Amino acid sequence: MLCRWLGGTWMMMMRMMIMRKSMKLICLSQRDCFIEQIENIRFTGLTNSKIIGITSTNSKLFHMNVLNCKNVTLENIGIDAPPESLNTDGIHIGRSVGVNLIGAKVKTGDDCVSIGDGTENLIVENVECGPGHGIAVGSLGRYPNEQPVRGVTVRKCLIKNTSNGVRIKTWPGSPPGIASNIIFEDITMDNVSTPILIDQEYCPYADCKAGVPSKVKLSDVTFKNIKGTSATKTAVKLICSVGTPCTNVALANINLVHNGPEGPAVGACANMKPVLTGQMIPPACTEIAKPGP
Repeated sequence: MLCRWLGGTWMMMMRMMIMRKSMKLICLSQRDCFIEQIENIRFTGLTNSKIIGITSTNSKLFHMNVLNCKNVTLENIGIDAPPESLNTDGIHIGRSVGVNLIGAKVKTGDDCVSIGDGTENLIVENVECGPGHGIAVGSLGRYPNEQPVRGVTVRKCLIKNTSNGVRIKTWPGSPPGIASNIIFEDITMDNVSTPILIDQEYCPYADCKAGVPSKVKLSDVTFKNIKGTSATKTAVKLICSVGTPCTNVALANINLVHNGPEGPAVGACANMKPVLTGQMIPPACTEIAKPGP
């Protein structure tokens, strides 16, 4: 978050807010400041390392942040926070190459695993997620000069009682960006709202540029062997950018059912047509997808 100097009263108010929210204000000059989140655990600049058996409980913001790392493996990670705890992403990985997250149990109030810009050649495997907001690539495109996301594989995971399943989210009105070669496969959903989601109109705050197309280019994205139960009627929602269309988004062997009073599960799409292979429950793109929950 970037801030501009507006006088001593503003600075005092900002510092009070930061103290309450466990953030840190860093000023490069009197007029250029930014707020740095304070996590329970941060790994920065590690190379050829292995981290095993760490647990984070009740973090005030992100539990674990992996940043600017190369060839790092995390195994048997535990994250525990109440579902109502805001901005408590379990494990965030960004601007790192060759990270392997193998085995984690994550209960939190935000994304169980969030994948930020600059992430390449990432494997996320055997993660049990829930409660929380699922496993997410993004959000992307909020800031200028974000680095590409390439080569992400999320597999053999269980997602349970979450507000999303596996998703990619990019901001409307974003600067140009790239996210490619992303695979979600062999994933079980248990009472998950919107188990499969691409949202290129992600707009959690009132100040985003709703209606302006995202310029983050999504390509070569696969959802494969995903089964289980959806807590919402819309089990598959794919909203691509009207200005920078997705290319080669594939659905393969999908079996997601909904047993609520609204009727059976449906698939909804906007600004895209997926490549379909194998079983497809619900049928893809029978409705037009709309932004929002």
